[in-house]
Amino acid sequence: MKKIAFIFPLAIATTFGWSGTTITPIEAATVAETQQGQIEEEQIITVEKLVVQREHDIFSFTKPSDSMGIVVSARDLYTLAYRKSGEDLGVKNKSELHFLQEGQEEGTSENAFIYIRLVQTPFIPDEGVNEFPRKDIVIYFDPKYPNDALVGVQNPNKLEEWQIYKVPDYGNWLKKEIDLYISLYAGL
Repeated sequence: MKKIAFIFPLAIATTFGWSGTTITPIEAATVAETQQGQIEEEQIITVEKLVVQREHDIFSFTKPSDSMGIVVSARDLYTLAYRKSGEDLGVKNKSELHFLQEGQEEGTSENAFIYIRLVQTPFIPDEGVNEFPRKDIVIYFDPKYPNDALVGVQNPNKLEEWQIYKVPDYGNWLKKEIDLYISLYAGL
């Protein structure tokens, strides 16, 4: 019985990765500083404004929460577009993206567009960080690609330039995401 009493705790310790070494307070502080640095790095990109247009109606939300569903979804689709499923359509100038020509203030537009725009602080990654430099992100619907969503990423060094990705089969998702946002936050 004593043998089992000794082996059982040893088996549990081995299973959970205990190697018999201890972490010193200095090592713990280093880990905490590293984690804090990662948190601060993630907080560098701040969404200053969210602009959503559904047909002729424009909605604007200043300083939206980073946990707001539409913000999280827009960032996730951006990540999906450039890391996995997006087809790179090249660079477009702001003048080619007609919905960006409008004032993007809340109200009614003469033109019918469907898009989400995250107006953000610029992000320029440090050397060795596996991320693209960017400023704003826009996810929009283009009638040329009725089943797809397009993702535009603004160049923080040349604000007129937008890298465009096409994400197959997300056109209807985009419309539904906008409808959900407007229903929840504008009561329409």
